[in-house]
Amino acid sequence: MGIMVSTLFDILAPDDANLLPLIVDLDDTLLLTDTLYEAFAVKAFKKPQSAAHNLLELTKGRAAFKRALSSEGLLDVQTLPANESLLSYLQQQKLAGRPLHLVSAAEQFIVEEVADRFGIFDSATGSDGARNLKGPAKAAYLDHRFPQGFSYAGDSRADLAVWKEAEAAILVGTSDQVSKKAERFTRIEARFDGTSASAKDWRKLFRLHQWSKNALLFVALFLGQAYNDLSAWLFVLAGFMFFSIAASGTYVLNDLADLSSDRRHATKRERPIAAGRIPIRSGMLAAIGTIGFGLAGMFALGNVPFLLTLTYLAITLSYSFRFKSAAMLDVLILASLYTIRIILGAELADVVLSDWLLVFSMFFFLSLSMAKRYVEVVKAGSDAKIRGRGYSGADAVLLLNFGIATCSCAVFTVCMYLLEAAFPSSAYSTPQFLWIAVLSIALWSMRVWLLAYRGELDDDPVAFAVKDRRSLLLGVVAAVGVGGAILI
Repeated sequence: MGIMVSTLFDILAPDDANLLPLIVDLDDTLLLTDTLYEAFAVKAFKKPQSAAHNLLELTKGRAAFKRALSSEGLLDVQTLPANESLLSYLQQQKLAGRPLHLVSAAEQFIVEEVADRFGIFDSATGSDGARNLKGPAKAAYLDHRFPQGFSYAGDSRADLAVWKEAEAAILVGTSDQVSKKAERFTRIEARFDGTSASAKDWRKLFRLHQWSKNALLFVALFLGQAYNDLSAWLFVLAGFMFFSIAASGTYVLNDLADLSSDRRHATKRERPIAAGRIPIRSGMLAAIGTIGFGLAGMFALGNVPFLLTLTYLAITLSYSFRFKSAAMLDVLILASLYTIRIILGAELADVVLSDWLLVFSMFFFLSLSMAKRYVEVVKAGSDAKIRGRGYSGADAVLLLNFGIATCSCAVFTVCMYLLEAAFPSSAYSTPQFLWIAVLSIALWSMRVWLLAYRGELDDDPVAFAVKDRRSLLLGVVAAVGVGGAILI
């Protein structure tokens, strides 16, 4: 993002007293986001009932709705992403002695907080609950307040009414159509690129790489030895697609719920919505659309797959809304989400699910979830509290011990399964080959915790396994052990 054209104030003399006052819009101009949607998102996740009640204020007008949303001061203004190129330009103008005023349709309280954050504006004016300072209303206000003329920085079609009254315009991410109209009304002082989401941003938003976790739907298909059943394959493949699409919607909701904490995080602040590359309103629509489509597809596959998917979504959303900050309960919830995938796969493949597999799954994924939290806690430091979580740096030792203990329980469960169920049954031709799979699982688990202890593990062990060559090799070895037990 940067200045494309600068035609009026290329070189400013500090003592130039004739500079036009520069009026700056807030939403999608100074900021790379819209504070109305930001305020609604934060309240919807922190106080959903209050947010629903605030919607009734729309009957009194947008200004009343904005005031109701911002009345509790939940919006973290300090972390909202700014248009750095425009901000740099404004700071240069301020140093040259030019008057700067922040005028926005956003609620007055929010406009004042933003102005205080940047410290470059001579005044800050916003909507007051009765007047929505947008379009013609803003144009009339500015024309009355600055009769000597002004320059205006805006971004949208609504700003055309203001540019008609302005002596000069700064265009920030405007469309070609809006830009052409603005050029007919006034002269162009400067242009700045806007934000636009790339295909990579959308892939990142939907966490397509996380679809690898949903391969767990195929576990029951193989362990239940239904891999020769074409119908089972078709159902599981269809379920994989619909479930993954619905799960992607929950990742978007999670990003919306975590905006403030993500923006204060060293790496998560670059997520598309947190960074302002994808608008919040687009994220909301994407979440609703993907979850709805995924659920519709699962319903077509059967009532039980639909209910299991609905259960998964309900647990995921309860985690995002409420239980993410509940220490220990959060990792138990994450482990249960992995286990639900295995149960769903068994239902789609129409195979009987082993109780041994469910017990192993809960211990195994509880261990991995604790490894993820352990890494986050260690990175935060021994005296720090993890923002948005229920942990502090002092909890690292506890998580390490619990994680290794549950890992041991998972491996022990597999061993007991071999001795108590696999060897006495006729399900496997040569069950001794299963020891290869057991040793592979044990070795991989020990490797995960070794890397976590050294601080070399990615935040998500499952995502790490997909990218790590040694992990993939151990997965192949484990598959060979299971295959040998069945076929040889």
